[in-house]
Amino acid sequence: MCVSLFLFCYIAKYPATAKYIAGYVSGMSLVASGHPFDTIKVRMQTQGTNSKFTSASDCVKQTISKEGFKGIYKGMSTPLFATGIINALLFGFQMNIVETLAKYKGRPDDRPELIDTMQAALVSGLYISMFVTPMEGIKSRLQVQYNAGGEKAKYSGPADCARQVYKEQGLFRGIYRGWFAVALCRMSNYAYFGGYALMQSILIPRFGTGPTGKDLPLWASLAGGSMAGVCYWLSCYPLDVIKARIQANPSASTVSFLGTIKEIYKTEGLKAFGKGFTPCALRAIPANAAAFFGYETAMKLMK
Repeated sequence: MCVSLFLFCYIAKYPATAKYIAGYVSGMSLVASGHPFDTIKVRMQTQGTNSKFTSASDCVKQTISKEGFKGIYKGMSTPLFATGIINALLFGFQMNIVETLAKYKGRPDDRPELIDTMQAALVSGLYISMFVTPMEGIKSRLQVQYNAGGEKAKYSGPADCARQVYKEQGLFRGIYRGWFAVALCRMSNYAYFGGYALMQSILIPRFGTGPTGKDLPLWASLAGGSMAGVCYWLSCYPLDVIKARIQANPSASTVSFLGTIKEIYKTEGLKAFGKGFTPCALRAIPANAAAFFGYETAMKLMK
């Protein structure tokens, strides 16, 4: 009760803080609804030429039959907590910088335009990559552990994985491996937030309410979030494949961005850059709908 009262008073004094709190709700909503799809996506992306699965559905079937339902939730504890923090930083930074841009450019009623949203997303994406790279690296390593039939896993959990990776490969070659690929993926948030803003602009003329006529019902955030997820993955999926290969590679040697691209193309061809897209697309719609719904709901409650 005291904590809630403190947060209410703090938000009332510093309205920009509300966006960070709503972002945390967004992150937890995204992970809770989308992690099983993410596990299948990562397993499909990282199997290489020694394919364990014939399709995404086969991956689901084998994972559940050999490892149980907990198999598709591997590595969830880290992103459940960390994505809340990451999205708090991402949404808070993104939404506040968009408002600042709109004011700086003299937009009517300080309402940002699509270009403002996309410009801010490039900056916020680069910023957030500094925090998200270790989390995604640990998650990827845990997700590709195929410890079926009582086989002992190398990593017992997120903390053990981080400890071993740091000990064996160090900070930059281990914990921060794949940062450049992660940064490029996250800067593709121009399509993520841009897709959401585009959907909002389509819905506002028909369903907008409030003093400015631009306030939308919560169901619009579900539609916008779905659009955002699809636009994001269409803009950067091959980059995500490269990122997953780099981060899940067990080698202690340096894995280069261009070297990984050449290796994938040489051994598997262009089709490899689209591996796992089906579960990713299936995940993108409900997960990002939940993410934006969580954000908008939290914002409305705090207002």
